Amino acid sequence: MEEILRFVTPVFHFLRTVTKDTELGGQRFNRGDLVALFLASANRDEAVFADPDKFDVGRSPNEHVAFGYGEHFCLGANLARLEMRVLFQELLPHLGDIELAGPASRTRSVVVPGIKHLPVRFKDGQSVHA
Repeated sequence: MEEILRFVTPVFHFLRTVTKDTELGGQRFNRGDLVALFLASANRDEAVFADPDKFDVGRSPNEHVAFGYGEHFCLGANLARLEMRVLFQELLPHLGDIELAGPASRTRSVVVPGIKHLPVRFKDGQSVHA
């Protein structure tokens, strides 16, 4: 679940207001400035993740920030992880062999990404458009 969350971060970015003059990474920020935190970018940071564009379910450690960080950490993170785990435990045994049957189309959102349509085909040739 953690690699899925890192690789396909559920939220693209957040905006925050700087509360005091500060410097971070050589960049000066003044109180009142707006800053954008791009979680999807942070989860592909080469300084943190070896081969960050590779999907690796065995990645360890996997200290992604898909649910934010610190005082802004998502209160629903544990519920989301549980929901993902249950989904895959219940769904995967019933799917058999599955493959893409066409291109995916994504939702149009600058904050919360997602897949709108994902056509798939099962081993028996049956197609499903979801």
